Amino acid sequence: MSYFWANLGGHLLISLLLLIVFLWSVKNTQQNRWKKGFLFLLPVVLVIVLLVQLALFSIPRLLDTTTVLRSSYRMKSGTIESVSSFKDKVKIDGTTYYVNPFSFDREVGDEVTVKYTPYAKYAYSLELVETEEEKDSRESKETKDSKDSKVSKNSKEKKDADPS
Repeated sequence: MSYFWANLGGHLLISLLLLIVFLWSVKNTQQNRWKKGFLFLLPVVLVIVLLVQLALFSIPRLLDTTTVLRSSYRMKSGTIESVSSFKDKVKIDGTTYYVNPFSFDREVGDEVTVKYTPYAKYAYSLELVETEEEKDSRESKETKDSKDSKVSKNSKEKKDADPS
């Protein structure tokens, strides 16, 4: 989860820097300090960039902090359709989820269950879904192991009971 908190902090820092540059450009526009005539539009461009940054990145992550603190993630199963080149985004059944690129080890076509936050779609975990064949082989192995352990336990009890 440290990746989520670092990502949130980074986006809030970018938003703060954009706000500071916006306020500086508004001040310079009011005092007519611009040498070029078209720079009076800089505050308009900066406010649009700031609003997009807030709407797409900062606010959804802020809304997800309660989900992360409570560990009450949403779950969905699906197939991985694509992975970004930086391995920070993964597309599962048409929905893009943001993942920690340092702990991501899944491939396209894997059946996974994703636990994610509702607003920013940050994937807390991606777990492989077992197929029916894998379940059957695991269950047969478990029953074989339990039978082997019962047999060895019974033979041990017989040795303990027989003093000779």
